[in-house]
Amino acid sequence: MAGARMSIDADGGLHWQCADRDADKLSLVDHIWQGLLHEGLAPRSGDGFNLHLDTSCFFHANGTGRVKLGLGSSAALTVALASALATFAGQGEATAERTRWLRRLFRMHGTWQGGRGSGVDVAAGVAGGLIAYRLTGQDPQPSFVPLGWPMAGVHCLFIWSGQAVSTANYLLHLAEWRQSHRAEYALHMQELGALAEAAAEALQQERAAAFVELAAVYATALRNFGVACGLEIFSPAQQRFADIAADAGVSYKPCGAGGDFGVVFSEDADRLVSIRQHIIDADMHDMPLKSDTQGFTCAIHLTSDCS
Repeated sequence: MAGARMSIDADGGLHWQCADRDADKLSLVDHIWQGLLHEGLAPRSGDGFNLHLDTSCFFHANGTGRVKLGLGSSAALTVALASALATFAGQGEATAERTRWLRRLFRMHGTWQGGRGSGVDVAAGVAGGLIAYRLTGQDPQPSFVPLGWPMAGVHCLFIWSGQAVSTANYLLHLAEWRQSHRAEYALHMQELGALAEAAAEALQQERAAAFVELAAVYATALRNFGVACGLEIFSPAQQRFADIAADAGVSYKPCGAGGDFGVVFSEDADRLVSIRQHIIDADMHDMPLKSDTQGFTCAIHLTSDCS
């Protein structure tokens, strides 16, 4: 949508001046604004401004229209918009210490999601590059450690299933299952957490073979978790491709809550070249994703009217 107007009252409150159906589509924007206002970081009434939001890169165009990619668009928008608005309000120093800023954004995005979601996609937008992400404590607090990538001896390939997946529905189902299966949930999380820690350690120590193997073991544990909780983390197409990948001697695991993306790891770059035909045969797509090592950046460009 385009052309929605808003006003800011004397207390910093945001008021949409558009149809309710259009305002509903901007619920995340409204939520971010309210979060910034609570933190004392929102712009105040005064000079107007134009706000342009573009998430088109999170969609894939095909013959029938556009399909949403499961790359964390709401988290990316949260990071970009909140950081830009805080900077515009003269509160740019709040974004300087990235772990502290992440924790503020984690609360904003988390409450919008109803308290569900790990926040790892928010952390990815804040930090950029490859990170080891942790959510710890009684009142969970996120933190991250930057990791080096690419890793010597490890090659990767990103794959998209071609289907859009509703992360919100997945997270809701998981939250309901967790409530009634607390002990089983804890056991699965303990196993997955231990494997993730081991993979991060292998990466830091540049043990390529161990990292690739751990990715495969993690995928098996993830598949078992999906079966236990009733989530289709491995779609039928992904399951077929996972079997092909195993036969080809490479590791494959889905990514994210919906599992519409996956990643293949191999010590041998030639194996990734040869497996591309199998990707097509499985009705999936090779996606040339690249790592952005910088994370978010904010800049104010001043212009003058020289009439």
